[in-house]
Amino acid sequence: MKPLHSPIEMDLARHPACKKCRNKEERKLYLGRDHCEEVVSVVDELPIRCVGEWAYDKIYRLVQYFGIFAPGMHKKWEREINYIEICCGPGRCVLRESAEEINGTALAILKDERFEYIKNALFIDRSPKVVEALNSRINKLQIGHKAKAVVGDFTDRDGLVKHLKKLNPRSLNLVLIDPTECNVPFSTIQLIANELKSVDFIINVALGTDANRNLLEAVKNSSFKKARAKYAEFLGSYSFFERKDVLAASANNNRADLRKLFAEEYEKQLAKLGFAHTDTRSVRHYYYLLFASKHQKGLEFWNKACRYDPDGQKELF
Repeated sequence: MKPLHSPIEMDLARHPACKKCRNKEERKLYLGRDHCEEVVSVVDELPIRCVGEWAYDKIYRLVQYFGIFAPGMHKKWEREINYIEICCGPGRCVLRESAEEINGTALAILKDERFEYIKNALFIDRSPKVVEALNSRINKLQIGHKAKAVVGDFTDRDGLVKHLKKLNPRSLNLVLIDPTECNVPFSTIQLIANELKSVDFIINVALGTDANRNLLEAVKNSSFKKARAKYAEFLGSYSFFERKDVLAASANNNRADLRKLFAEEYEKQLAKLGFAHTDTRSVRHYYYLLFASKHQKGLEFWNKACRYDPDGQKELF
């Protein structure tokens, strides 16, 4: 579904200067960067990020959950409720297929009417220019007293601890982790869970892109040390590469089974941390959103939020 028909506010704008980056050569040049270096937003002339149209599905799922989570918990939780986003982006995106400019995850949350229930919002990105752009947008909304973007990286443990310790340790937190690869170390998940205590995760897992392209080779060939190390760090263990069912799937070149086993292993690792209530929702065939909570109520909220698909159709089951 195109954002033009979106049931959530996306501040849609046509971008006449967008090149659309349709072919592989253009995508190699422009995609995967922290922001587009060719054009800026037609709305506020600040940096934007180039994304595929499937990004809308992710934003839709996030906002639907946020809209239930924030008002549902603000009266029940005696302490504050916070929102944290890692790999946040500049706040505005341009869809390369349609040249439509929309709000990214950060701005969609900040402009949602339920944001009033949030005490603190923390946005983390590795790019200083992206952080500067998002802070400019935050200041224009006049919510700098409760929202802030900072430069940081999910591999920088000391930096993450420094920012997380500024939040109330007895707060309830919703954390979105939105990388483009399966490269967020599991130790980072452990760190966040230890520091924040009460936290629900929504994690973007790049199964249909990164894992689909590289996981089979990493399992079959131990000489792919860099890829194998990345996936082992993501899972928090090298034991995945020694499992008989994993080796059998790789011997048959069965990428689909391998991706499924990889996802199941990740959920098992989360369960060891106490996040026993999990669910996944696919975002086209590119990646899936993994929800993880220590409490059944969190999963109930998530299932309620996912009752309608991004195209407006109600799920059958």
